[in-house]
Amino acid sequence: MFAKKSKDKDNVIEAAKTHELTPEKETVEIKEEKVLSTPSARKSTSISSSCNISGDLVLDEDIQIFGHIKGSVRSNDGIVTIQKEGVVEGEIYAQTISINGIMRGLCVSENLDILENGQLDGICQTKNLTIKKGGVFTGTSERTDKKIQASDVQRELKQKKPDIVKLESAPISNQ
Repeated sequence: MFAKKSKDKDNVIEAAKTHELTPEKETVEIKEEKVLSTPSARKSTSISSSCNISGDLVLDEDIQIFGHIKGSVRSNDGIVTIQKEGVVEGEIYAQTISINGIMRGLCVSENLDILENGQLDGICQTKNLTIKKGGVFTGTSERTDKKIQASDVQRELKQKKPDIVKLESAPISNQ
């Protein structure tokens, strides 16, 4: 009974001696996956509540507005969000605009959301308009099926001529 097992053991050892101990080559398939950007992975600019900006902003990312902007905001591929304390007077061009503060002027976007504390006084040109309970819209809405793309924003920016401001000094009197 033990002899038989011994024979089997010898056969296994002999087979192991004659077998080459070189590793076999393996073929590995590499899959490429597209990673979708998540809100936490997106770039974002924030305008603080103590910040007052007068002029035009052009971005390739999201922007959170807590402060006051007088001028235009253009986001090529991002989301423009006016927070509860934020105020924008002018124009906004973006894929998505979310208003939870005050907007006075023109909004051009594919998606426009007026949230609970949001107020839009002006004109909106959008494909999708959403007004949450408590949100206020006073003005004109134009439905458009046109997608807002970065090239549209760049073309609009090139067509707009910069404002030229002439500064004059007044004499100082010691009265």
